[in-house]
Amino acid sequence: MENQSQWLKEVVVLQPYITRKPMFFGLFNRLVYAPTDSRIGFTCRYYAPLLRDELKELFALEDQALEKRLAKMNRFEQAVNGNLLVDCCVSEDKEFAALQLKHFAQIDYQPISEMRFLQGEAAKHAAKVFDL
Repeated sequence: MENQSQWLKEVVVLQPYITRKPMFFGLFNRLVYAPTDSRIGFTCRYYAPLLRDELKELFALEDQALEKRLAKMNRFEQAVNGNLLVDCCVSEDKEFAALQLKHFAQIDYQPISEMRFLQGEAAKHAAKVFDL
């Protein structure tokens, strides 16, 4: 799963509102959501195959429709080692989130959605729904 998080970090750092801050004498970098100076954490959530259609539909929505849907939703129930994975990161203040839906195929998780970058209320709703 470390490779998944590394890939996500490489994509997230390319966004104009993300900055790198050196830490521990410059040996490491921390990613920060620049508008709020909030540190970004990376994680993943696993879900059962029964949620595939619902999650796929959710990730396919336009930004405004996605925010509205997330605002009305409850948390998705996680599954241990589920067939579906949401690779995600979120700022500590929940003002930024990045999410991508993947499914297990050919001994690894493969993307089935585009990377979604959310800010403001949309990010807060996503953090609630995916328990970030």
